[in-house]
Amino acid sequence: MPSFKMDKIFPCAKFFADGRTGAGLVALLMQATIVLWPLAARWAAQAHERLRIERLLDELSESNLPAVDPYASAPRKKFRQLAL
Repeated sequence: MPSFKMDKIFPCAKFFADGRTGAGLVALLMQATIVLWPLAARWAAQAHERLRIERLLDELSESNLPAVDPYASAPRKKFRQLAL
């Protein structure tokens, strides 16, 4: 969790570390105004959490893929509706 502390103290550094220079510059401007610093810290923390969740979901989706689709070779059946 050391990066979470970095999000609170220097939000712009977190964005620069992630390669998001535009967001880093905006966060740096927000840090320059002391009033907006908590908003920048919250934004950086949310971005970090979103990135962590996306990586976890990508990892789970890759590890749970079936090797072969069991329904790929099954013949397609056509159903008819019977009118009574």
